[in-house]
Amino acid sequence: MNDARRQLVYEVVRRTRRGESQRAIARALSIAWRTVRRILAGEEARREGGESALERELPAPRAPRPSQLDAYEEKIAAWLEQYPDLTATRLLEKLGGEGFVGAYTIVREHLKALRGRRKPARADQIVETAPGQQGQFDWSPFKLANEDIENVWSYTLSWSRARSFAAEDNQRQTTILRRLTASFEELGGVPHESVTDTMAGVVDGWECGRPILNIRFVDFAAYYRFAVHISPRRYPKYKGKVERPFRYIDENFCNGRTFHSREEFREGLAWWRDAHAMKRPHPRTGRTIAEMLEEERPHLQPLPRVAYDTRDVVQRLVDSTAHILYQTNSYPVPEGNIGELVYVCVGPERLEVFDRGVHRLAELARIPDGAGQTQASDRKQRGRYDVTLLQERLAAWGPAAEDFATKLRARKRYPGAELDHLVKLQVTWATLPMLGVLALG
Repeated sequence: MNDARRQLVYEVVRRTRRGESQRAIARALSIAWRTVRRILAGEEARREGGESALERELPAPRAPRPSQLDAYEEKIAAWLEQYPDLTATRLLEKLGGEGFVGAYTIVREHLKALRGRRKPARADQIVETAPGQQGQFDWSPFKLANEDIENVWSYTLSWSRARSFAAEDNQRQTTILRRLTASFEELGGVPHESVTDTMAGVVDGWECGRPILNIRFVDFAAYYRFAVHISPRRYPKYKGKVERPFRYIDENFCNGRTFHSREEFREGLAWWRDAHAMKRPHPRTGRTIAEMLEEERPHLQPLPRVAYDTRDVVQRLVDSTAHILYQTNSYPVPEGNIGELVYVCVGPERLEVFDRGVHRLAELARIPDGAGQTQASDRKQRGRYDVTLLQERLAAWGPAAEDFATKLRARKRYPGAELDHLVKLQVTWATLPMLGVLALG
């Protein structure tokens, strides 16, 4: 399913959950009503039977061009709010104190663009939604005593204020999807819409003042049947119901406590959520949040029978020692796949390796990322290069590559390093350009 098709599926599901008829949806989207019916039937079957992350692997979306000032966007907004008349020269000085090494011109143009689109201050209004209608989610970093950063996740149901808390060491898209899935299961259902900010993995960028949703996140939203709303940039009050719990964590959970490890922090957060956060009185009704959640659960959408496959899919080359490298760690695979590109399905605790025909080659326990370790294997240790097997891999590319490998092996006593280097080129080069170079050689 390509990107346009996934966007179409999302629109059909969203409009259906909003109560529009199939014929009305067909007219609005300029498609046949039978297409609408097939899409809904297909999504229902997908929810019942589930699917693999491999089945919907997509090329990486084109990312917006980065700017040197992207990392300082929040600081600039805060300074401009405190000092509305801040000049470009003074802003450059403040940015220099934060480590910025750019020149005056980029700061002046950025400041001019910000002030050109400044809007008058808006009055804050508390918006209450119906039971089961809306949830809000976000991250917030907290520093531990050992200087580790824990990213605290919060998903809050807007009506009951029921909250799902968790902590992770990263904010990658696969982690976001995994945390959303766990939050829906913990809260007992899925609200009809979810609100967040311009979060990486959810929003790819903005065009003409509108957010461009990440296509994999769109697919996830269609699977769980919720609409996505992105809050305006630099306006956190738009999703205040999820922002307030972070301040509550800081003032009532972290205050007066010292956490020396991630495990200690996560265990304490789980205990505190049940023992304190869910027993707080609701700001409108005075009843406990746990009681409000029980009343809201019947209004939430049911969970699919099979949870969404949130694993990430990457490609790796099996090196000359029959290992693949992932996050600085080496994992063993069958020796017969040396020199081949393979798919790696990465889960929180385990990873699976598949060949190009999507046949499973290995299932392995994950080593902590960044450990720089090699997973133990019961097979005998082999030499650094299997010259014959590497030659066979090159021969599979065609006559030009086979002839080159044969001549190289005939002329060099130890051709393993060169053959291994050529095989590795397929990670970054297409095969046809390489064949042209080898033919010329």
